Amino acid sequence: MRYYSSDITAVMAGSARSWSAMQYLMGNHTIAERMYRHDPSVMLPAPLRTLLYTDPGGGTRLAVDQPSLLFASYGDARVAEVGEELDALLARLLALLDADPPEELTPRVREGRPIR
Repeated sequence: MRYYSSDITAVMAGSARSWSAMQYLMGNHTIAERMYRHDPSVMLPAPLRTLLYTDPGGGTRLAVDQPSLLFASYGDARVAEVGEELDALLARLLALLDADPPEELTPRVREGRPIR
């Protein structure tokens, strides 16, 4: 779900560099609630802030903080587990968009089984 969008291109119109960029807050409130019930401060990075922009060669790029790193910082395994699931969902989204998900988003192994 898109909660918010901001036209960064317009905001930065006075910049010497003319990037084309849009910022979004994207997420799923039912997933966020699974963390919120343990620590309401998870709502600082949830929903995830994402940026779509064009690179100097004209390609489209997506920038987003890695969810597992954000949510692991709360020191609660229940919150961290949701962050790892979000990594996998983000990797799946990128694959559906015919992009190669970065290795950092692929499910890791914990206690002998993949995290999905």
